[in-house]
Amino acid sequence: MKSGRGIADLALANVGRHACARNSLGGRGYGSSCTGNGGRPEYWCADFAKWVWQHSGVLDTTELTPAAGSFYLYGLQNGTLTGTPAVGDAAVFNYYGNGVAEHVAIVTAVNADGTIETTSGDWGGHGGTEAGFSSTSSVVLNAPAYVEAVGKVPPQMGMVLSGFIAPVGVPVTPVVGGMQVAAGTTIAAGQSITSPNGLFSLGLSASGALEETAGSRVIWSTGNSGQPGDKAVLQADGNLVLYSETGQPLWSTRTGESSGNSLWVRDDGSLAITTSAGKTLWARAPSATNLPVGALLTVGQALVAGSGLYQLDMQRDGNLVEYSAGRALWASRTTRDYGAFVKMYPNGLLALLSKTYRELKAWGHLHRSGFAELSPTGALVVRNRTSVWWTNKV
Repeated sequence: MKSGRGIADLALANVGRHACARNSLGGRGYGSSCTGNGGRPEYWCADFAKWVWQHSGVLDTTELTPAAGSFYLYGLQNGTLTGTPAVGDAAVFNYYGNGVAEHVAIVTAVNADGTIETTSGDWGGHGGTEAGFSSTSSVVLNAPAYVEAVGKVPPQMGMVLSGFIAPVGVPVTPVVGGMQVAAGTTIAAGQSITSPNGLFSLGLSASGALEETAGSRVIWSTGNSGQPGDKAVLQADGNLVLYSETGQPLWSTRTGESSGNSLWVRDDGSLAITTSAGKTLWARAPSATNLPVGALLTVGQALVAGSGLYQLDMQRDGNLVEYSAGRALWASRTTRDYGAFVKMYPNGLLALLSKTYRELKAWGHLHRSGFAELSPTGALVVRNRTSVWWTNKV
């Protein structure tokens, strides 16, 4: 059976080869890489990625073209666009919308620390023309490994990472990257552990509570009332314990059964304590995707979709804006209302209010209670467990 590992191996087997060179399967070039520009080499990163997928068992690649953005559209059309990478995925960079992107590469390694390696066609060329650049570029392993943070610019790539696209017909196993800390780690006041993609942090609040934040929004907390001198310790016995400044235990994960345990803060917002063999002893699922009844979204706070591809920001200028990879997809268009905030009301309305509580915008269905959620596909919805009352339909 074909696999994501097989896709990666085929990509890596062609490192160092050029647009018109003999490829590792014995043919010439990669699709139209050598002739697509009026008989001369064309920009061929998408040609290479498509060729690798075609020869690795991907069921249908007819939607893919020499345009890098065609992979993003493929992901949208097939439901395989994600913020979580897997070996064998395509990684798209600088996606501008409407099928336009600057680069696509094949994911050839995914590491538990939240880093990846990609292999790119059409990399490292020179010359001021398409033919000049493409005839001098080659297949390159983009290393060392870099953090897979959608919306960020990995130094090795120099472009915004816009998302990952899984192939149809080839099984791939997504890996959620995370920051791993070992036994003996202490978190004191003002210290925190941040996920590799920079979206989530675990630290101590001013009141001494251990809490996880997404931006400035608290999404989980031990809830205790303590002092700034409190500290959290991942002990040698594997137990994560919150101690008061006088040494009294205030809270723990009750995982003090074996040495060698690790604490994880993952890119999807989940927290976990695992054994050296990878068994999960304690976990907290992310909860930054929704806004329950009575909850607020204030300046600097955000909802983050479970896919990691979309973020809804309450901006300082009063505008509520949804972004994907740094690109604005939707906005409330309420700029100049500085200090505005969002509240989910029991009456079923998601309201954007001025700092004096004047209603600026409202969405939902009056008298049908529910909650607001940023879905994995990017839609902001107001709903209950079974029905959607309103969506921004991005």
